[in-house]
Amino acid sequence: MMTRISVAAMAACALLLGACASKPAKQTPVLVQTPPRVVVVADPQLTELLAYQNALRLMTPSELAKAQLDLAKADTAPQNVIRRAMLHASVRAPGDLARAQALLEPLATATGKDAQLLAPLAQLLVGQYAELRRQEDSIDKLNTQLRDAQRRNDLLNEKLEALKNIERSLSVRPAAGAAK
Repeated sequence: MMTRISVAAMAACALLLGACASKPAKQTPVLVQTPPRVVVVADPQLTELLAYQNALRLMTPSELAKAQLDLAKADTAPQNVIRRAMLHASVRAPGDLARAQALLEPLATATGKDAQLLAPLAQLLVGQYAELRRQEDSIDKLNTQLRDAQRRNDLLNEKLEALKNIERSLSVRPAAGAAK
């Protein structure tokens, strides 16, 4: 009988506990918005130009000079204009970054079909070349300041040595006069 009572008690406890338990809150689904997928189709012209830029970084000065001669013979198609600008920026002779920018600026705002495709690349390169020019100008100013500071340092060292020589000559004379 005890077992019947214990089973009944356990069943009653389970029912009471079940009644005490609150119903789980109804969860509303959360909508997570994922950004739209952007599929980039690599344009062969852009891929070739990026590969050309990478190849320029690895070229020796003589190879860069040969590339300049080869590009001088090419037409003025937008991709050749970008190649010329990239080449100028790689050579880095005085004024080459300015020439590279000057070549790219019309292309960055052009309206032709090929030019519109290459305009974002041209705009990116114009910005990079402008930043490189600012950095070079800063480097030139700092080098000038360094040369001036070195020059002042050298002058001060010369004056210090002259004062030391005067001091040595003054200390030697009284000793020579006292010995007489």
